[in-house]
Amino acid sequence: MNATHLTILLFAGVAELAGQRELSLAWPGGTVADLRSLLRQQLPAAEALLARCAIAVGERYCLDDEQVPPEADVAVIPPVSGG
Repeated sequence: MNATHLTILLFAGVAELAGQRELSLAWPGGTVADLRSLLRQQLPAAEALLARCAIAVGERYCLDDEQVPPEADVAVIPPVSGG
């Protein structure tokens, strides 16, 4: 299967650690867990934070075993703490 590209929006601490707010990755298809693994390889400075981030595909949060379709809109959202 040919890889397509995913555009991934990065927010808050992940964007700061990555030094960018958007990332384009070749995506052969797979699950949220597969995507999380690929992101850890691409953004080693953010590896620890990525483990705690929510992954949104389209407009909903997804579990690690859910599929990420080619050309989906993806966002990586770090945990938020408030006071």
